[in-house]
Amino acid sequence: MSPPVLLLLNGAPGSGKSTLAALLAAQRELALALDVDRLKHSLGGWEEDLHASGLQARRLALALAGRHLADGHDVLIGQYLARPAFLEQLERLATECRARFVEAALLADAATLAARLAARRAAPDRPEQAANDRHVGPADVAAHVTALDALLRGRPHVHRLDAALPLEKLVRVLGGVLDAPETPQERP
Repeated sequence: MSPPVLLLLNGAPGSGKSTLAALLAAQRELALALDVDRLKHSLGGWEEDLHASGLQARRLALALAGRHLADGHDVLIGQYLARPAFLEQLERLATECRARFVEAALLADAATLAARLAARRAAPDRPEQAANDRHVGPADVAAHVTALDALLRGRPHVHRLDAALPLEKLVRVLGGVLDAPETPQERP
């Protein structure tokens, strides 16, 4: 039996991370699409201290992911990360749980992301989108893209995916990455 996979699907807001993680999890037996934003939004008063609620949601996500990986199941996390702290915690967790750690990033240009965020703001698909859109909008996209690019420059092993591809193709491509044997460049 192959080890479980812990996937971090990174990308700027509006790139489609949560949607892709959920679609991919639906195709993998007992895989968990773990949405850190949903955890954060379930905390009372989360908007009063975005930093503290974000850190607590990440701690909860690590605990939940650790249990699920220890039980032998995949965990797929779609989360925008521009700094390495949580990313490194996820790497350590995968090692502790003898899981395969895979990083991927959904990439799109700033104009595309701004248009997606504007459309999402007008008609959110999920409650967490409406909540997040109060704090992130089209005007923030350039800074998010720049920060993500800076992070990815130091992580050449990340699987880079074009967010403009149809969702069905992205699910196939990313599913193939998860099912492929581990490559040396996946482990830093």
